[in-house]
Amino acid sequence: MPNPLSEKQKNTLSILEPELRRCVISADFERAKNIAGKIQKLLRPTGHETRLLQAKNWLYETALEANNLTYAKMGFEGTINKSSPRTRLHLEALSLLAICYLRENNINKARELIIKSVENINNIKSNERRKQFHRRLITRLEEESILVGLIDPKKQKLDLTEIDAQAVKLVMSKSEDQILLEMGKVVPKQAIDLLAEVRNAYQLRLPAPDRKYLPPPLNEKTKKELGVRANSALKRVAWRAICSPDSDIYKAWSQGLTVVYDKKYIAGAIVATFNSWSITTAMLAASAAALAIKFGAEVFCETFAPESMMIGRNDKK
Repeated sequence: MPNPLSEKQKNTLSILEPELRRCVISADFERAKNIAGKIQKLLRPTGHETRLLQAKNWLYETALEANNLTYAKMGFEGTINKSSPRTRLHLEALSLLAICYLRENNINKARELIIKSVENINNIKSNERRKQFHRRLITRLEEESILVGLIDPKKQKLDLTEIDAQAVKLVMSKSEDQILLEMGKVVPKQAIDLLAEVRNAYQLRLPAPDRKYLPPPLNEKTKKELGVRANSALKRVAWRAICSPDSDIYKAWSQGLTVVYDKKYIAGAIVATFNSWSITTAMLAASAAALAIKFGAEVFCETFAPESMMIGRNDKK
């Protein structure tokens, strides 16, 4: 058994652990490694291995968000090997490892891990927590399915002038709901097919009573809902393109929308990031830019911040 945490350890962890969780949102992998190293030095001498593994899961999730999939996979596999299969820690590592393989478009391996994850969710005794985990996991898996389905390295890269013009048109002529509908209309068939495949894998081992915890399935008929989920998937890309407080675009944006808008900062940042991911659907890039312009910096960056898959002690959503 580990020794009780000292007051100094508790105070230091109360600062370091929230900082590490915030790294997941910003995908700041180097900062996450630095913080996780400090937590390890703090916890390992007193034998608090479970809490240390939890911190490392935050580090590995940050690696996933930064698209450093090799590091993330090795890390989650380590957590799985070191933790009891009946713990939340094990379940979260298993689920995030499934997401790593889905991100790589390794559907067979992802399916195998999704099935194991669903089986392990039954270890959560609380109905509310089980419902919460089902919602987070299926939502994240569907977001990743859309994201993977949008990536096409063979297509021509996005053109900034074209995207900026489309974004301006959307801002002037469409409401938020109408923009989301337009996004839903251009989600490609390969993404919709992957959504169905992931959903089927998820439900394969899901006990009938828990099926009511899942959101309704997405398909070609649910254009608005598809748009909402596509927007959620793309916020992992778009949010980081424009919401880092250290970036020039965020600093300029916080000084007034006109400065950013005139210089095509928003569209430019999104186009550059989408191109780096090989996301080449013009309407999606223009819609993401239009939503950012409509909301303004503070509201957009707060509303569309990516959500972690892991559930903190006080998380209610």
